[in-house]
Amino acid sequence: MKKFLDGFSKAIEVICVIVMCLMVLVVFFATIGRYSKLYALPWSDEFARYGMITIVYLGLMLASRQGGHFVVEIVPMIFPKSVVKVISVLVALLVDAFAVFLVKYGWAVSSKMLNQGKTSPMLEIPLGAMYLLIPIGIVLMAIFYTIHTFEGLKDPKPEEVSISEDEEDPSSGSEEVTASGSEEVPSSESEEASTAESEEASGSTDET
Repeated sequence: MKKFLDGFSKAIEVICVIVMCLMVLVVFFATIGRYSKLYALPWSDEFARYGMITIVYLGLMLASRQGGHFVVEIVPMIFPKSVVKVISVLVALLVDAFAVFLVKYGWAVSSKMLNQGKTSPMLEIPLGAMYLLIPIGIVLMAIFYTIHTFEGLKDPKPEEVSISEDEEDPSSGSEEVTASGSEEVPSSESEEASTAESEEASGSTDET
């Protein structure tokens, strides 16, 4: 399931990047043509407008999947984990309720536009198809936000916690080095003492 969600998110991300690149190129060449008066792209504004709408409503899902929406970061700091989990579930339910409201009226508007057969003036894109981005984007946002919320409610596995603690605790290595160094000090002192005794013994034999 996680692989499918990651693959779907990657596909949406690729679509958003392609639309963004096309939008930048169209606006760039339209600006050059406008100021140089060599050519004109009358559909550039419309393309940029609909491209931005596409990126916004598809990007909602990506932000929900990655937890990139604005949050009040002070809440986890002042409340215990149990309270934070309850607040996260309540927020997810509110997001889903708001999504149902937007999907209902977004579908009503888009279906009305499709039935009327209205198109954009320059590109002749069906306006109903553009309005369909509202319910589609909101549904994907609600689904991925809910999944992200319940993934955050799960406690990490004990193995992962122990591994992270070992990685974050560099003091153990320094303690081992200190201990080994402290053990070597007495050995060097004993060597010096034995050398001094041997020198004294040799001196006494020379005097005799």
